Amino acid sequence: MNIEELSEKLYDDLNGRITAVDYSDDLVIDFQCDDWNEYDVTRYFKITCHGVTESEVRPSASGEIEFTDSHQLLWNHNEPHGYLYYSSEPESRYEILGRVWEAHEKLFGGWRPLTDFANTYNAGKFIEFCKGCNGQLAQGPKPLMELYQSAVGNHIKTKFVPSYIPEGGCKALVFDTCFVICKSVAVAEIRS
Repeated sequence: MNIEELSEKLYDDLNGRITAVDYSDDLVIDFQCDDWNEYDVTRYFKITCHGVTESEVRPSASGEIEFTDSHQLLWNHNEPHGYLYYSSEPESRYEILGRVWEAHEKLFGGWRPLTDFANTYNAGKFIEFCKGCNGQLAQGPKPLMELYQSAVGNHIKTKFVPSYIPEGGCKALVFDTCFVICKSVAVAEIRS
């Protein structure tokens, strides 16, 4: 069985769960779920992730598994990166922050924090953002910077400046609440 077949067979009512994660050589995930053909039978799998570049995986319930090369979690690893600058003073920098935050949350839904990308810094007890008539608004993958540009486009002038292109070739193994970014995945069913 491969990861695509497991992904296709798995659904919420099968009580899927990650039972253990081993971070030795390759990342190995112990996964189990109810059998999709027989009642009262549990199936056990070892999911081995090769070429891991990022992981946020832990024991947890998961009714779905997706292995994809087109997910916003991959943008850090597969898309060109750069800086998003602004060159006009906003009427309300809090409105700009709100627009950027809303666009960010609609896209990531908690997968990645805004502070990974927005140019905020702690000046004493307050966060500084978009202060003055020019500066850096954010940095990160180009599709995300374009989303931010679109969110604030009618309120300030922005310009994307490219910086680098990551190696790429990564895929995302996405569970309900966690993920692994890697090059490939192998699945072995363990017979009990």
